[in-house]
Amino acid sequence: MNKMKNYNPDLQKFGDRLKKIRIKKGYTSVEKFAFDNELSRVLYSNYESGKGNITYKNLLKVTKALGISLKDFFSEGFD
Repeated sequence: MNKMKNYNPDLQKFGDRLKKIRIKKGYTSVEKFAFDNELSRVLYSNYESGKGNITYKNLLKVTKALGISLKDFFSEGFD
């Protein structure tokens, strides 16, 4: 029950988009992607699982690591 209280569909969409792009880049492992791009593995994992609320500074760092602009990142998966 507590899991549903913290569930946010927008954060889940965000996490799903991150995961899709990461896998497209050839990274099957969240930990490997985070390590290779000097990102916190725990934070990045939380972002992908829809549990973490990313800051703008980290959003810029993550999209840079994914090799995608903010405009392109948000062009899919968000209604």
